[in-house]
Amino acid sequence: MQDHQGNPVALPEDARQQVVGYLKHQASKSTSDLLALVDRAAGWIEQSLAGVSESQARFRTSPDEWSVADVLRHVDASMRSTARVIEALATGKEARPEMDAPPVIEDAGKTLAELRSGVAASYDEVRAAVAAIPDGPATALHPFFGDLNCKEWAAFVYVHSRDHADQIEKVKGAPGFPH
Repeated sequence: MQDHQGNPVALPEDARQQVVGYLKHQASKSTSDLLALVDRAAGWIEQSLAGVSESQARFRTSPDEWSVADVLRHVDASMRSTARVIEALATGKEARPEMDAPPVIEDAGKTLAELRSGVAASYDEVRAAVAAIPDGPATALHPFFGDLNCKEWAAFVYVHSRDHADQIEKVKGAPGFPH
């Protein structure tokens, strides 16, 4: 897997195993539990945006780091990709995750409100996909965590969203962040 600059990214094996264990545990739960997990994930992203202005959304801690707007574009694209993976696996089709959801450094011209709306819509797509999950063995390969089934992909939404909500908070706490 690559970061937003195209550099290889490695995840320590112990961290990878910890996340895989979490995903498998969450996947053993009911669909309604997974939907609640998706709701909490979406809530973290939304909460991290509380009080963020248009100019703050464009702030970068350095030229090669993501802004809040970049994180939102990534979350939107990756949630839509994850929804497609869950839908494919749920219907017995082959899934090809697009986990390197566009490496976005350049401003795509959307306002913060448009980005927030897109992210909200992408979580709705995930909710719809999760609601349709049957029990079954179909899996798709995640570049860090190996083969994941439908429910494990749904649980991944939580892990991924929490990571990016933390990333937004880090940008907001950086020196020079506009107030």
